Amino acid sequence: MIFKNNLVFFFNRFVRKHSVVFIAILLLSVVSYSFTFINPLFFQILIDNIFINKEFQLLNFVILGMFFIFAISAITSYLNSYLMGRLNNSLYREVSQYLFSIILSSSMKNYQSNDTGDLITRVMGNVQLAVGISSSVIPHIFTSIITIILPFIIMLHFNIYLTLITISPGLLFMVLNLYFGKKIEKNQTKFLMIQAKILSILKELISIFPMIKVFNLNTWANDKFRKVNEEYYSTSMGFTKISSANASFNSFVVAIPTILFIIFGGDMVLKGTLSIGIFTAFLSYISMFFAPISQFSSFWNMYKSSTPAIDRIKEIIDKDIKETSYEKLNFKDGTISFEDVDFAYGEKIILKDFNNQFYKGLNYLVGDNGTGKSTIMQLICGILTSDKGKITIDGQNINNIEQKNLFNHISIVFSNPYLFKGSIYENIIVGNLNAEKSDVEEVCNLVELEDFIKNHEEGYDYDVGESGQLLSSGERQKVALARALINKKPILLLDEAMKSIDEETRKTMNSVLKKIQNNKTIIIITHNLSEIEKPSNIIKIPTK
Repeated sequence: MIFKNNLVFFFNRFVRKHSVVFIAILLLSVVSYSFTFINPLFFQILIDNIFINKEFQLLNFVILGMFFIFAISAITSYLNSYLMGRLNNSLYREVSQYLFSIILSSSMKNYQSNDTGDLITRVMGNVQLAVGISSSVIPHIFTSIITIILPFIIMLHFNIYLTLITISPGLLFMVLNLYFGKKIEKNQTKFLMIQAKILSILKELISIFPMIKVFNLNTWANDKFRKVNEEYYSTSMGFTKISSANASFNSFVVAIPTILFIIFGGDMVLKGTLSIGIFTAFLSYISMFFAPISQFSSFWNMYKSSTPAIDRIKEIIDKDIKETSYEKLNFKDGTISFEDVDFAYGEKIILKDFNNQFYKGLNYLVGDNGTGKSTIMQLICGILTSDKGKITIDGQNINNIEQKNLFNHISIVFSNPYLFKGSIYENIIVGNLNAEKSDVEEVCNLVELEDFIKNHEEGYDYDVGESGQLLSSGERQKVALARALINKKPILLLDEAMKSIDEETRKTMNSVLKKIQNNKTIIIITHNLSEIEKPSNIIKIPTK
């Protein structure tokens, strides 16, 4: 029942606005198929009236009629295919964009249980399956139903007795499809999960490729990937076995009506109670009747295999948090206060009744790994949301502040600088897309990147490589610091930004922080007590 409800939700939320195109697809599909039903009637006239009764004056009529039918069918088929592709592409763009915007706007805590690969498959692969139901599967199912009814009516007109005999296996056909549909749906749920898992493993192994090479972990990495790859193969083969068995049974069931018709209809032809033309036309209509039933089976299985994808999409949409408050931050001194704050990742408690304050100037967070220092940083900038208590900036609860407005006051430099493939200029300017070239030059000079830039012919256009791999660790952090400073936000957070850099870069960054400390609330996570500048606000996080 949940999948049915989710399908209705998906249709109302995304497809309804395309109702005109959707209805046009349905009508064109029916029209395109409807013309094919006339062809067997032409063959019946051709055999009985022209070949047997020598009514040659009808030949031009049959030829022109068949040409007209094929031409109209080709045009409607093109229009139907074009509109179906257009609807598919439009829905894919809209749904994937919508899901991505939800992920960007929601708290990271909502996604702590989701691997990166899982989120990627939901936004990309699962959306493709869900969109396919609306743009292709449902129209084809609708068309299949219509194209079952029309040949059935024509066959009844020819001979009720033969019609009832030939369609009798259809009941067995429907029972088999219901049975296999349930098995396919169950298997597809497992398949989507393992598909996400294999993508996450690939991303993880590729990201640690240097470590794999240095520590000679090729065998370990291969074994890790082989294990999940075997799961993928096993699950895929499960689907293959079910779908193959279904196709095999369907082929057998579809063959039975033809055999029954040849037995009973052939006897009627021999006795002279059924003309050869009607026999030929009836045989064509049997194929037309069971072809959409066979297609219906195929699309039914596609529908059943796609409903888990809609369910996974709905899980993302259900996490869409609408802001109920739109307060603007009334920034004064930049005092940040934690009052009885609790936070946990699942069952693991990170902070319990945490109380502390951070003031304008230098603030240091000191503590062992796992004590919650990085969590405190992410709570301040709204990436995470506390389970209890409140966090205020100049007395305002950050939960009541518009998230975008909160981000307009906070910059953060992570231990991983998160550089992307592109120039130094591009990696810095994203900190403030409205900044001028002179602003970029100013912050580069402040963090002492100017010499590096001048020493390269490309200058600011120097490509840092994927994840900044063409820079040293110190240079990457200088770029990250420049990016954080170019937006001139009054709160600056450094989340272990100096733990993996050389001594010269560390001195440079500390010098920069001293220069700007009077204008910003700066919070620094450090393990090196000798780096702490005095006087400073030092907060030690006790080991649990």
